[in-house]
Amino acid sequence: MFREMLRIRQQLSREECIDILKQEPRGVLSVLGDDDYPYGMPMNHFYCEADGKIYFHGGKNGHKIDALKRHSKVSFCVYDQGFRREGEWFLH
Repeated sequence: MFREMLRIRQQLSREECIDILKQEPRGVLSVLGDDDYPYGMPMNHFYCEADGKIYFHGGKNGHKIDALKRHSKVSFCVYDQGFRREGEWFLH
């Protein structure tokens, strides 16, 4: 239960998500590739406010398109620069 509460507090609002989609030009699109192994690839994207869709630049053929034809479910991760508090990361 404690973990669920933490996730809710850390959840971004829809507006914050849209801001990140509009400001950050790249993300990682993950699909199920050959033999259903996860396959992630950096992608440029465009978020269209008019229709609320994310558009990707790419060719009409290739591994990514083959994977999308086999499995329509994907994951797309875009992130901003984030932050780091002093002393939180220790390099040894």
